[in-house]
Amino acid sequence: CPAADLEDGLLDVTLVRPAGRLKLLRLLPRVYRGTHTTVAEVSTHRVRAVRLVSPGVTAYADGDPLGALPVTIEVVPAALRVFTRG
Repeated sequence: CPAADLEDGLLDVTLVRPAGRLKLLRLLPRVYRGTHTTVAEVSTHRVRAVRLVSPGVTAYADGDPLGALPVTIEVVPAALRVFTRG
């Protein structure tokens, strides 16, 4: 989610519609550049809460596994303090 904002109180959710392995493989470099959001199979949404349901699928957040679906994720404003240098 290249446009994510830590302070807007919203979750940035990226959905990738089914595509062939070759197309997904070609998409990977764009993910690292942050330009994948313009691809037809990719959509992004800003929400306060989301419920994900799909049998046999593991939920991931920021590349880390959260657990088996279903899962409900919601924003808790000001629940996380982020420290930066600068």
